[in-house]
Amino acid sequence: MAPRFTPPFKPGELILHATHGLSRFIGMRVVRADDGSTAEYFELDYAQGDRVLVPVEHVGRLSKYVGTDVDLARLTAGVDRRTPYSRGQKPPPPQTP
Repeated sequence: MAPRFTPPFKPGELILHATHGLSRFIGMRVVRADDGSTAEYFELDYAQGDRVLVPVEHVGRLSKYVGTDVDLARLTAGVDRRTPYSRGQKPPPPQTP
């Protein structure tokens, strides 16, 4: 399925993510969930081959980088585990006496 959202970036452009830092825009990706629904994402490339998918609803977190070509940001373990797109853990069910 082809993406329906027209990105404001061109593949290969440097993009600054508000949380993750400098990346390179790869393109758009449509992801199908287990329930059959689909969602569109920006695919961003980071240092050491890491990639992040950003929902199109979060386009406001992205901006085009204007400047010289510099090193891409390196994602840390903390970023991998907790991102602005992570869902909080559900609270445990109440204990019955």
